[in-house]
Amino acid sequence: MAIQDTDLLIVGSGAAGLYGAWCAACAGLAVTVVTRGVLRSGSSYWAQGGIAAVTAPEDRLADHVADTLAAGRGLCDAERVQILVEEGAAHVAGLIAAGMAFDRDASGTLLRGLEGGHGAHRVLHAKGAETGRVLTEFLEARLAECDNVTIIERADVLALLQSENGAVVGAELLCGPAYAPRRLYAGTTLLATGGYAGLFARSTNPPGANGSGLMLAAEAGARLTDLEFVQFHPTAFYDPSGQTFLLTEALRGAGATLVDAHGRRFLANTPGAELAPRDVVAAAIHARCAAEDVPCMGLDLRHLNQETLTAEFGSLLARVAAAGIDITTTPIPVAPAAHYCIGGVATDATARSGIDGLYVAGETAATGVHGANRLASNSLLECLVFAARAVRDIAGRRPAPALKAMPRATAYRNAARADHQARRSAARADILMADVGLLRDAPGLARAAAALAETPTGWPPGRGREYHDWLDRGTADLSQRIVVAAAARSQSIGVHRRSDHALVDDELVDDQAGGHSSAARSPTDEGVGDAARTRHNAG
Repeated sequence: MAIQDTDLLIVGSGAAGLYGAWCAACAGLAVTVVTRGVLRSGSSYWAQGGIAAVTAPEDRLADHVADTLAAGRGLCDAERVQILVEEGAAHVAGLIAAGMAFDRDASGTLLRGLEGGHGAHRVLHAKGAETGRVLTEFLEARLAECDNVTIIERADVLALLQSENGAVVGAELLCGPAYAPRRLYAGTTLLATGGYAGLFARSTNPPGANGSGLMLAAEAGARLTDLEFVQFHPTAFYDPSGQTFLLTEALRGAGATLVDAHGRRFLANTPGAELAPRDVVAAAIHARCAAEDVPCMGLDLRHLNQETLTAEFGSLLARVAAAGIDITTTPIPVAPAAHYCIGGVATDATARSGIDGLYVAGETAATGVHGANRLASNSLLECLVFAARAVRDIAGRRPAPALKAMPRATAYRNAARADHQARRSAARADILMADVGLLRDAPGLARAAAALAETPTGWPPGRGREYHDWLDRGTADLSQRIVVAAAARSQSIGVHRRSDHALVDDELVDDQAGGHSSAARSPTDEGVGDAARTRHNAG
């Protein structure tokens, strides 16, 4: 078995992982980045939305803070929102100074878009709807210039290595096409593996968005929180075959409207109209679909300047055209899809998880900045801010050499189990979508809990880990936790909508006077000791 040492191990190659690696390399740390696929395969790479930041003289930090708090429905951690907005603006300015190519007009002025929930044009894009790709490639190029960064692609992390006192001291990997076992020891580990929206049957995320980082952290003893808050993006392409992809909010910012099956606009009288916060727009589409007994609504671009649309969203609209939709004559069929997970590993303001040696950033973390509903284009900003905060804290501590890990059986991968695991995952995805989707109620949640309880979870101590079995058990456990969290929160708020409870958003938003709401933590928050307990059934 190959063994390697590093100062900082980063698991994940999205915006948080790559930006954290760049910051760490600049701080003089020896960094190893491990990613399941290739660097350009994560959710960040496919992100169409931009980065929200105050960059214009007429915009104000206080206004961005206010918009974030309002979108979060009173459940944001106000202090961390302040950190997000203030430090985020500085990080974006740093990216621009380093050469990140955000879109500009002919005079060289930054183009600032308007998206849902924002009171000002402050969203920066790159190549229209390709911000994630451009940012990922920019950060990848910066890392290529660093001689203290090692990148390991096509490596699956099956466990975090822990010392006798529980500190995380690295990770156990299966590497390359032969799935060779490898142990990588690290002074500190940063998890940045993305969220778990891919667990739902209808999702805008790549298949790898299965919550693996949450599984790893929970097994190590970290606390998971707010798992019930899964944001459904209002406008994901709809096709009866199940094909779906995101249609960026920037299209609505450019003037696209939402119309029903009869071509009638149905959000015109809603505050913010099509640019209301995402939870409002997604719920409105869901309700209108139910009322008209149709599977989708229409995103109407027919009245917009087609030349301008092509210039700004050419690659995205080419994909729409390839699906057989002529946007000059036909609204694009859209319906909500699981898109972003607000819940995750509970962290403090420096991205520490509460487990020695383990930091968490990006969508894997629950930082408190999004409350019950994320403001559009704040996700990439969160990646930058809290990855940088993690590295600053780590560098200030100067990681000691990794402690000795407790003995454990070697991991392996049996390709013969892949189909079995895929079938079970698909069945769970259908259950989550049907009963734990955009609109929930007690009978549906009970039905989901009963169905999901049939899958074994946890891992028997001392047993060597087979990858597909571990993934099956881990995603089953996470799916069950999502249902438990959704059932425990009887409030209908933000992206957690319950048809059996009245919506309480407005009351909470009015009550929030800049402080952290007492309701912000999930009713099912687990203490570190509880989360560390291993559960397993027969089967």
